Amino acid sequence: MPLVQVRIDDRLIHGQVVVGWRTTLKPGRIVLCSDEVATSDWQRTIYMSAVPEDLIASVLTIKETIETILSSGDDKERILLLVDSPKSIVRLVEAGVNIPEVNVGGMHFRPGKNQIAPFIFVDEDDINNFRKLYDKGIKLDGRDVPTRQSVDIARELKFDME
Repeated sequence: MPLVQVRIDDRLIHGQVVVGWRTTLKPGRIVLCSDEVATSDWQRTIYMSAVPEDLIASVLTIKETIETILSSGDDKERILLLVDSPKSIVRLVEAGVNIPEVNVGGMHFRPGKNQIAPFIFVDEDDINNFRKLYDKGIKLDGRDVPTRQSVDIARELKFDME
C-alpha cells in the first residue's frame, strides 16, 4: 500500500486536502487516522461528509491503520494518510510503518503553542515528537497547499544546528 503522502493537519479532511492535494497526488483512497474520530460516530459522519463521492475514504484508529498498512503486502492502492498530530506519526513509525517524509500542513494556534510558519504552531510535545521523527531520518516538509514553497521544519526548529 504506497503512501503517496503522510500529512499532519489538525483539520484532517477539508478543502485544501480534497481539492489541492488530491489533484496533485491523485490518491486512490484517503485514510483519516484518528482514535478520536474513529470512535465517534458523529465525528466520523461529519468528516466523511467532506469527502467527494468519487473518492474512497476510510476512518481508522491508529492501531487499525498500522494493521492495515503492515498487512497490505503488494497492494498498489495509492493512499493519502491524514493524521492530526506529530505524536500520531511517531506511533505509526514506532510500530514499523515506513514513512520517509511527512507533510506538515496545518497545526493551528492554540494556547501554549508558538508559531514557526504561517500555518504551523507547536508546543513542547510537538517539538519532541518532530525531533523523534527527524532523528529517524524522516524529512519534515511544511506546506499547507501544493503550490506553496516548502518550509523545512527541522531548520525552523533548529534541529540541523545542533
